[in-house]
Amino acid sequence: MLPYQLLEKKYADFVGTKHACAVNTGTAALHVSLEALKLPKNSKVLVPDFTMYASGLAVYYARLTPVFVDCDENLLIDLKKAEALIDKDTKVIMVTHVYGRVVDMTKVMKLAEKYNLRVIEDACEAQGANIKNKQVGSYDIGCFSLYRNKIIHAEEGGIITSNDKDFIDIVQDMKSMSFGTDHNYYHNQIGFNYRCTDFQANLALESLKNVKDNLTKRDKISQIYNSIIPEKYHMPDNRKVVWVYDIKHPKANDLVKIINKKGITARHSFKPMSMQPLFNCKEVGFNSKKMSQNVFYLNVSPNETEEDVVRKAYTVKDLL
Repeated sequence: MLPYQLLEKKYADFVGTKHACAVNTGTAALHVSLEALKLPKNSKVLVPDFTMYASGLAVYYARLTPVFVDCDENLLIDLKKAEALIDKDTKVIMVTHVYGRVVDMTKVMKLAEKYNLRVIEDACEAQGANIKNKQVGSYDIGCFSLYRNKIIHAEEGGIITSNDKDFIDIVQDMKSMSFGTDHNYYHNQIGFNYRCTDFQANLALESLKNVKDNLTKRDKISQIYNSIIPEKYHMPDNRKVVWVYDIKHPKANDLVKIINKKGITARHSFKPMSMQPLFNCKEVGFNSKKMSQNVFYLNVSPNETEEDVVRKAYTVKDLL
């Protein structure tokens, strides 16, 4: 068994699905998943407005129509607003588990059943999160990034999980230029050069071995920040796993610049998909825009010492 195949097996076991397919990026995972569904022309995909650009790009790449759904106070897709946007052309609901917080997948699956939708979980920021004894990425189609800043990581990479063997078989073919089983240079469907290298697979396998220890250390870092940073700046402390530590502040954009100058890694939160020039939307999600202006996050690394985290927390507290 080649390293990328072993990664597929081990990752499927970790998530709790029967199948997985390794690809070269998380963006590729989202894109090829949509392609493999072979949806009718003009199909619509519900996409969180507050998410990473790749979520929207994947729909654009697949020549489908994204319908952006505003977020709630947890930065997650507002499912009530999502249902109101469903029509006869809606075929997929994509949800993103943001900064370690998870979408209510019981409600998502009920919505999917009611309207006959496929479900794609963008679970790149919530690896290892458990929802009522089920892992994120195990409900229908799970998409993960293995980029180096993720909880389970290589330098780069992605992976798709599902119990749908027919779907995974199509993904496996499409991600390798759709050569088919005969490899006779007659390609029956669209294909992509999205293969995961064995080198990257080996790095991801090593990271996967350490995931429990990694998650424990990340949780400890979050607790330190919670204890030092004043509560009025806290975002909801309902993260199922800790990927980053997000903070709210009315001058979030200024603080990102100031904190970075102090040698502490801080990042802006997502800008709404509806604000991105590519999608040319007439309306921007109200909550998504508000959150993008008031939320930023600190990098969390399990390799940091407790002393380093405490020092950073006090520095950020003073700057806030």
